[in-house]
Order: sequence, then structure tokens, then C-alpha cells
Amino acid sequence: MRTLTTRSAFISLTALALSALAGGCGSGGPGSVAGRYLVTVGDADMAASALATSDLGQRDESARDTLTVVTLPITEPITRFAQIEVSNSALCPPTCLSVSKDGRYAFVVEYRGQAGPEARTIADLPIGNKLTAVDLLDPLAPVICATAEVGKEPIAVAVHPDGDLVAIVAQSPRQQIVIVPFQNGRFTGEPAAWPLLGLDNDEAKPTSIAWHPGGHILAVTLQDRGEVMFYEFKRAGPDGGGMAISPWGEPIKAGKAPFSGAFTPDGRHFIVNDVRWGQDVEGYNVGAPEGELISIRLGDMAGGTDSSDGAQAASVVVSSVHVGISPVGVAINSDGTLIATANLRRSYLPDGDPRIDPSQPSRGGSISLVMLARDGTLTNVDEYPINAMPAGICFDAKNRYVCVTQFRSFDVEAKDGEVGFWPVKGGPSPSLDPAEFYVGVGKGPHGVLIIR
Repeated sequence: MRTLTTRSAFISLTALALSALAGGCGSGGPGSVAGRYLVTVGDADMAASALATSDLGQRDESARDTLTVVTLPITEPITRFAQIEVSNSALCPPTCLSVSKDGRYAFVVEYRGQAGPEARTIADLPIGNKLTAVDLLDPLAPVICATAEVGKEPIAVAVHPDGDLVAIVAQSPRQQIVIVPFQNGRFTGEPAAWPLLGLDNDEAKPTSIAWHPGGHILAVTLQDRGEVMFYEFKRAGPDGGGMAISPWGEPIKAGKAPFSGAFTPDGRHFIVNDVRWGQDVEGYNVGAPEGELISIRLGDMAGGTDSSDGAQAASVVVSSVHVGISPVGVAINSDGTLIATANLRRSYLPDGDPRIDPSQPSRGGSISLVMLARDGTLTNVDEYPINAMPAGICFDAKNRYVCVTQFRSFDVEAKDGEVGFWPVKGGPSPSLDPAEFYVGVGKGPHGVLIIR
């Protein structure tokens, strides 16, 4: 029996509440999802099947890309939320969304712009160039406070731990890394751009960027090259207003197609999700094998151990494990002991596609749960089928739930995109179980974060 359901049609931009069915909010129920609020972005321009066919499918012409804020804890019979229009694209990794450490500001990149009335395929979507900042001082009244043009096809964004710099990666040759100063709700200077220093290709295309918890290192994933590149970041000038980056070590081989990545809370390791897509794969992604999760131990500048002869320790891959097919989303819990990936499998295939495996109990994707040891060793726990197409994933503020976006659902009760919740059983033998409640958030949710 379901304890809470917020499944409904597309949420009106002016609505102030999510309706729910009756049920209990006791221990282990929706009321125990911890955090201040949940933020997700939704792409209203394409059907899930566009990832296989490039056809945008039938679209509601009135629907718009959105950023949705859901207050926590989830309550009955009504959970309060707010929603505003913010251009975004599900063709990005879920790292197209980032929130400042204090939870005050959200940042979203626009890889593709809003579809026009004549758009029929992905190729018809306008090229994006925008970074949007959203003020969340009042989570139930979010406000777009600033926008900036940051180059062709910005694909991922990350906020500096101090909150005063926003880094993005874009696809303009020799201007792939862009950093924009940000203060008091405004971009306070022109975007500063750098090439992908340390590489042998000026036109390489990055897929994600991440700040080290100490704020002195940037990590960039390079899916098509199968590499991760680390950069040292320094503030320059007498007032610290200048910026400089330089390669920190050589590119690190990290599987076949590292899609995105995240630093562990202690900063000792960088965790990469390898989707294993490529030109040698059927449909580029449709025929992909199992994905991988890869752990890179950082060298001494990030708190690692120097070598015995006193030389600087190099960053190195220390562990890898197989996870589900196409692990597009990755999340690390706040104590750095568990990792969850959101695996597409082939949940985006259109109805009737001959590549749908009739032997599978569900057409949906899955969640993989992996244990992370302090030395970076990864241990696969299990893979959990989900009757939906997952994308973004995060842990709640107390590591009691894994929260995952459902871009599409195969449940007949689902009317639109949702966020699902999976209670985490901790201890030496962790596991996940699906909760029987969902939050409906409108069209095409992909990136998701819970603000602690």
C-alpha cells in the first residue's frame, strides 16, 4: 500500500502545493527524507526516446523547461513547492545543476535552448550559451537573479566551495573552461576562459567539471578521450581577484567514456562514472555494455601521500567495479562510504523497438550501490531495478535515502516526471529498498540535489 503519492499532471508555474493521497508520514516514511529542500531541473523539449532516435516526440507546446524546489520534509496531505522557468537540457550530465554550499544560489547551464514550434529532432534545438543563477533565499519564491553568456554549449557547472566563483565547461575550442565571479546575486565580472591545458587537442570536448573540497583543484572529464584532467587553481593579483589555472599532472586514463565525476568529501579521491559509449557502440549508446565506476587517488597536493623518495605522488586509478548499463548519474554520501549510480540501461527505447529485451522484468533502468573504503577501494553491493528512466541521483541530508529523478516512468499511475526515494539500510551489509512514495515534478526531470 502506498504511503504517499504526488503523481499528477504537469505542475502549474503558479501553484503552491503538491496534492497527495492519504497515508502515514511516520518513521521511514516521506517525512523522514532529510534536508532543507530538494531542487531538480526538468527538460520539457524532448521525449525519453530521443536518446535513441533523435526524434523529440510529441510535445506540449505550453510546457517549459523548469527548476523545481520542493520543501522538506515531505508532508501530508500537501507538500509545498515552487517552480520557475529555467532553460536546461537532459542531453547534459546531471551536473548541469549546481547549488552553493550554503544553499542560497542554484546555477544551471543551457546546453540546448528551448525548442521552437517547428523543432522535430535534437538537431533542431538551438545551441545554448547561457548560465543562469537562481536566488533561493526563499525556496518557495525562487528568483532568477543573473544570467551570463559563457560560450558554446555549456554542459556542466560547479560552484566553488567559497561560493564566489562558478566554473563551467563548454564546447568552444580553446575556451572550454570558463570561470565567472559571483557576488551577492550578480555575476561581477566578465567570464574568464582557458583552453584544456595539458592536452594534445585544442578541440577536445569536456563533459563535466568539479571543484575539490579545498577549492584549489578542478577536475574535468573528457568522455571521448577516456580521460580525466586535473588543474591547479590559484587566485592571483594583490586583491585575489585574478585567477590562474595550470595542469596538475598528466591526463589520467579513466575507462572508456568518463561522463562525469565527484570528489569524495575528504578530497582524497575522485570518483568517475564510465558510461562506455562510443562510435564503436551500436547507436553510440544503445548497445553499451555494463558501465564502470572508477576511483582515482589524488596526489600529494590534495592531501595524498608523498612517495618514499620525496617526489610528488602522482594521481592514479586505484579501483574500479562494474555497475549498471549507462550510469549517467553518480552520488557520494556525506561520510564518503557509499556511492550510488543512476543507470539508464535501455529505458529510453521507444515502444515497440525491437531492441527491447522481452526477458527483462522491467523496461526501466536501475540503481547501483557501491561501498567506498577510505583507501579508495570500491566494492559492488548490488544493482536494483527501477521501473522508470533514472538520471540524476543524490543522498538526502542524513544519508537515509537515495533520491533519483525519473525522466519517464513505466508505472501506469505516473502522469509525468517524478523523484523517487530509496531508503538506505546501513551497516556492514548496506542495501536499498524502494519507498512507496514519489514526488511529481513535471516534464523531464534529470538533475537533482538535496540542500543540507
